[in-house]
Order: sequence, then structure tokens, then C-alpha cells
Amino acid sequence: MKPWPLEKIPRLGERAVTAIVQSIAQAEMGRHGMPGFVACPPQDFSAMRWQDFGLGPEGVANVARQCNAMFRASLAPPNLAEECGRLPLRILEHWGDGPVAVTFFTSGSTGKPKPCTHPESHLRQEITSLAPLVENCTSALVTAPLHHMYGFTFGLLLPLSLGIPVRCVPPLPTLAQAQMKPGDMVVGIPLLWSRLADLRGWKERASEEGRGVTALTATAPMPPDVAHALLRQGFRVIEFFGSSEVGVVCHRFHPDDPFELLPHISRGKGPHADMLERCLPEGECRLYPVQDVITWLDERRLLPCGRIDAAVQVGGVNVYPGHVAAILEEHEGVRCCQVRLMRPEEGHRLKAFVVPAMGWTVDALRESLAVHVRKRLKGPERPTRFSFGEDIPRGPVGKPTDW
Repeated sequence: MKPWPLEKIPRLGERAVTAIVQSIAQAEMGRHGMPGFVACPPQDFSAMRWQDFGLGPEGVANVARQCNAMFRASLAPPNLAEECGRLPLRILEHWGDGPVAVTFFTSGSTGKPKPCTHPESHLRQEITSLAPLVENCTSALVTAPLHHMYGFTFGLLLPLSLGIPVRCVPPLPTLAQAQMKPGDMVVGIPLLWSRLADLRGWKERASEEGRGVTALTATAPMPPDVAHALLRQGFRVIEFFGSSEVGVVCHRFHPDDPFELLPHISRGKGPHADMLERCLPEGECRLYPVQDVITWLDERRLLPCGRIDAAVQVGGVNVYPGHVAAILEEHEGVRCCQVRLMRPEEGHRLKAFVVPAMGWTVDALRESLAVHVRKRLKGPERPTRFSFGEDIPRGPVGKPTDW
């Protein structure tokens, strides 16, 4: 695979920064109970005023705070009467002629999300390896937020580099499917593809519905049956694997194949064979620890086998079942509990098995736990199914087992 010329990869200018600020503002709208998506291009967003966008002083202050964290700036919140496009310009003015970098945050659910800062040169280099995989696509349909690393890379910088138009839609299966057209590369996560496959009955039949469409997926493992279902509909499927620290590491086109490293990534050598080595555009080669259990088939091909840190993905967000269980056990009515990700046939959220403390009935505990969960856990962390019993289910050798 011949790398894409670096000179074709644009630097981060007004268009890119405006799209990121708009994405942050849309997410803030969602947190305030408003529709978290505004279907307008960045140029229209720029001409709007914050008071017309729908955010009050607190919301606008939160947007500025997140922009400061992402762009390593210290800008004051905009005035509500100020045009939305002024904030991206202030960010560019802050950068000036100095080094440009973007900080993304891991979606971990314990403590504060971890910041991962990437210089502009590293982000552009990554596109030289990704662009050849989708260079025949003529448009992009993006369902991932542009201020997250996956959405930024595949929904913003990659389409800009290819010179193709972008359409952003909320991650709703019916809406995304209605918007797909031949030539699209559709930026989605496994949950979107799973729900779409179930909704359309694609696991049971073959069709031509995906002919000419490239389905991109990342942030979590794609269930093999879903990938096979997409292939039977004519989709071209590309699954990516990476991390917030390194970026995109590898890709594959078929769920039965191993992943192949991108050209600028290699396996560490000698005592560092369990690490990844990235050759940076400045000429330096840097080692990165791998956050997953990896089975290496050779020096360029690998199979990820699950997270080392025991994180699972719920709706594209890293969630730690052990952390969730510890929060549940802080409730006085819980003697102990076990939290797991649901099996594919059960759903896509967490489930919990709870052993009630002495004196608590199941009905009383269920009602009280619902309040405790809403107060202490974020949306993706909240178990949506609770089971109750006298002891944690265990297998023949005494280890906790599924239920």
C-alpha cells in the first residue's frame, strides 16, 4: 500500500477547528436536554450567534472550557451575542506561528478522562496511511462526534484530505441508513452497525443494499456476525483497531482475517516485542505500550484478544465493570455484586447480579438501587438489567461465571 502524499494532507485551519467547536457545542446541547445535533454546515454555524444556537451562559462557558482543554488554550467564554465563528478564530490566533497540537480524551469511566495530546504533524502523518484505503470514496457520511479522536480522524481530517463532501447525521440506525448512497464511506461504531443489521434483518438474508458503500468501524470490536451480515449486503467493511495514545494501529477488511499494521506502525523489537513502535514524521521512532492482549501472527499481522485494563465498550465509551460493581456495593443494601457486559443476544449494555444485604427485600433494593445508580453513575455505566440471588453465580472451580 503506497502512502498518500503528505502535501495532500491539509493543516488544521479555520474549517477544521470550526467543525470541532461545533461538535463540542452540539454535545453540550445534549447535556442540557436539548437536541444534541444541529444539521448545518460549519460555515452556517460560524454565522450564528451563541444566543441563537440555544446555549446559555453556563453552556457556552462549558464549550470554552472544553475547547481550552482540547486546544491547550486559555480563552475566556464567548459573549452570548458573539458569533459562534469567532471562537475558532481565537483558537487559531492563540496558535499563531507556534506548534499546533490537539488533545483528545479517553472515554474511561474511572476518575478524570486521560488526555492524549497529538501534534498536528502526527495527525497528518496518520492520514497518509489511511487515505489509500478509502481513496475511491466520493463522499463521507459521519455519525461519530468530530471532537472525539475517531470522528476527528475519519470524519474530518480524512475527508478534507480526500477533498470529498461530508454529511453529518446523528448515530440513529434508520436515519443513517436512509442517508447512505453509493460512494459513501460511512463512519460508524459497532453498536450502530449491530442495531442496523438487526433492524434490517441483514443477519438472515443477502441483498444489494450496501453496494458501493464503505462501512468504517472502530472504538470497539465488531461482532463477526454483524460484519458478515454487512458483507452479504454488498458493503465494503473496514475495521480499525487503535488507541488514544497511539492513534490508528491496524485494519482489516474481513472478520475472519487478522489485522494488518499501518505502514508507519511496526512491532517493537527484541525486549520490546510486546510494544508498538511508531516512526514519526520527524524521524524519531517511539515505543508505545499496548493496552490490549495481542496475539502476533507475524511481524505485521495480529489479533487483539481483549483489553488488559478490563474495560468494555458501551456505545463507544470505555466502561469498567469493576468500577461499576464497587459503586453498587457502596449501597447499604448490597452485600456483593458482579457486573458484566451483556452477551450479544441480551443487548449492548451492562448487567448486574446483586446479592442483597440482610434485611433487604428484592423489591425494596431494586427501587433504592435505581436512585443510587442515577446519582452515582454515568449513562453508559448504568446496568440496564439487574438479577438478584443468594450468592454470585460460580462455576465448578468456584470462579464467578455468567448468568
